[in-house]
Amino acid sequence: MGATTDTAAEVWREQLGGAFGRLVPEAIEARALAARAPTGWMAGTHLGALAAYEVSGTPQVVRRTPTAVKRMPVDLFKICVQVRGRATVFQDDREIAIEPGQMAIYDTGRPYHLRLEQHWTCAVLAFPRDALSLPEHAVLASMNRPYPLAGGPGAVLAGFVNSAVLQRQPAREAAADRLGEAGLHLIAGTLSEAAVPDTDAAADALRLQVLTYIRTHLGEADLTHARVAAAHHMAPRTLHRLFEHEPCTVTDIIRGRRLDAVRRDLSDPLLAHRSIAAVAARWCFPDQAHFTRAFHARFGINPSVARRNAVN
Repeated sequence: MGATTDTAAEVWREQLGGAFGRLVPEAIEARALAARAPTGWMAGTHLGALAAYEVSGTPQVVRRTPTAVKRMPVDLFKICVQVRGRATVFQDDREIAIEPGQMAIYDTGRPYHLRLEQHWTCAVLAFPRDALSLPEHAVLASMNRPYPLAGGPGAVLAGFVNSAVLQRQPAREAAADRLGEAGLHLIAGTLSEAAVPDTDAAADALRLQVLTYIRTHLGEADLTHARVAAAHHMAPRTLHRLFEHEPCTVTDIIRGRRLDAVRRDLSDPLLAHRSIAAVAARWCFPDQAHFTRAFHARFGINPSVARRNAVN
């Protein structure tokens, strides 16, 4: 029995670390002599830019350490939707308890840990930090509390999680992309109430339109700052001012989302037959040398290493 338990714990450790950027499980009472190594189970799928997992396990703490953040940088937001048991997210100076029927969002680009109590199940949704059509301040504000999923957009999101994640209905690539887009819209709708109340609502609404337009047309080679401005009936300089207090310019957002899409595709085993150059060209990087430099600047590794890491 002991050997079987040890094997299950090791498999769980490898599975969890491989899927979630070297996330490490440990016993809740790690110093207790009788503490058992935690075990768990997970299954996941990619829905376009949205990765979705069902995760269950024994009581444990899962931790992404500063060392893991440094050695394996991941620029993703994650949402934990609690189905059974109780979870508490610890990040920076925040401590957010999540009960069944609630969710919370946190940043995998910084150290964090989750305390998972009882025999728990949660749905985990992961996506690039700029994939949501929300201003940065609204996303950051949303990290301060849990969100109930009993009404409004949250209830629709809960239905999406149940059908697309927990039941793991297979979907063809085109349908999966659309499901992912729908999921991201539902997440944005659920979080949008966290927007800082004294911000300019009209400017925020316009930024949302711009971000949605970029995501919709991301694979089109002529998507530029000038085209986005023209599509919204404004001068390029006006568009620049609209985003001057955001973390990224419109040009940076376009490039960053394209690079995120490349990395996602390089990690997809269903696309392993496509060359790196073909994947890059699909997302409007025809110049291989320029693409490799941009990819390394964003992720700290070369595209070939990203593909190899996804396989190993």
